[in-house]
Amino acid sequence: MTYPKKLALIFLRTMSKYNKAVLTFLLFTQIMFAQSKLELEEQKQEIQEQINFTSNLLKTIGKDKKKSLLYLKILNKQIEQKEQYVVSLNAVISQLNKDLNLAKKDTIELNNKIKLKEINLEKSRSDYAKMIYAAFKYSHHSNKILFIVSSENINQAYKRILYLKQFALYRKKQSNKIEKLKLDLKNQKSELIILTNKLEDQFVEKQKLLTTQKKELESISVDKQQKNNVLESLTKSELKIKKQLQDQKKKIDELNIRIKQIIEEEIAKASKKSPEYKSTPEILALSQEFSKNKGSLPWPVEKGIIISRYGVQKHPVFNNVQTFNNGINIATNPGSIVRSVFEGVVSRIFFIKGKGKGILINHGEYFTVYSGIQEVSVKSGDKIFSKQMLGTVLTNKEENQTEIHFEIWKGYEKKDPSDWLYKAY
Repeated sequence: MTYPKKLALIFLRTMSKYNKAVLTFLLFTQIMFAQSKLELEEQKQEIQEQINFTSNLLKTIGKDKKKSLLYLKILNKQIEQKEQYVVSLNAVISQLNKDLNLAKKDTIELNNKIKLKEINLEKSRSDYAKMIYAAFKYSHHSNKILFIVSSENINQAYKRILYLKQFALYRKKQSNKIEKLKLDLKNQKSELIILTNKLEDQFVEKQKLLTTQKKELESISVDKQQKNNVLESLTKSELKIKKQLQDQKKKIDELNIRIKQIIEEEIAKASKKSPEYKSTPEILALSQEFSKNKGSLPWPVEKGIIISRYGVQKHPVFNNVQTFNNGINIATNPGSIVRSVFEGVVSRIFFIKGKGKGILINHGEYFTVYSGIQEVSVKSGDKIFSKQMLGTVLTNKEENQTEIHFEIWKGYEKKDPSDWLYKAY
């Protein structure tokens, strides 16, 4: 292989590798950028919807300016949501800034590499021209003819003709390839500039959002001041609140005893029918399906916020007061529909004075409990499917309080519903 051909092939291979690297970078950067943007918008929208829902609950509860413990709990939740919103947005903007700096750095590197390749390309052209000049000292058509007719024999003349044709074709092909590579590099450089501009536009947009969030921080300050005012008001009513707590504890204890009793009765009833009921194919299949859905079960109401979590709960006003929750309490809108979180069979419908009606649903080895229901739309023995309507939530009109109490049991063992419901953290 001749020197110019070797030089041209080396150049083409180098440029080909370089093209792949640039294309890979552009593709990766665009994908990452799209993911960041999508995640940002989804997260932003989700938290904003939660804030709007919480704000509406506060308006509903606080319409008569009567600030209750429920109002305080929801206000705390709203402050938490707004703080999460600010933190999340700051994190995304910080990441966008890193992406922008990286894109600028890569743009500079790409420009430098393109300049270097242009120098190499120009040198290659110069070397190529010298080679042509050395091989053909004369470019006139008659010299080509003379080059052919001066052959010693017909065979040599034929080879010279082929050589001239192949050389002309090779020179044209190499010229086209070099021009195409230059155009490709130019286009890729333009693409990288466009990508950088997109990142800059996105960063400016997020900076505007951050400016908006400064107003949100001011709103948080207002909420915290309101929280302090509510705390001060409730602290003055210590005797009244502690009396309410005693009454509530009595009702909760009664509810817990009743639920435990019902579950024991249902297990005993099933065991009486079949001593090996836990091992039946139907029970095992339903239990396994329920277990597989841990962390992805739908909420017992379409919209709501958790105001009391599972386990030991510290009182929001009095630090020395603690309660224990067998499940979670979800505040929601008046008239909200209560729905099943999974398919199963309605085992029992019961009533607790002051707490409304309750429903126990069997899911094999698992049970779900829904209490604080106004109207029940199912009956014992009904087979139900996931998200099926069970009834409507009870509203305490004195306190404008609408909440559902939800529990999950596996046999006699209580479970934390937050571990089972979708995004209940």
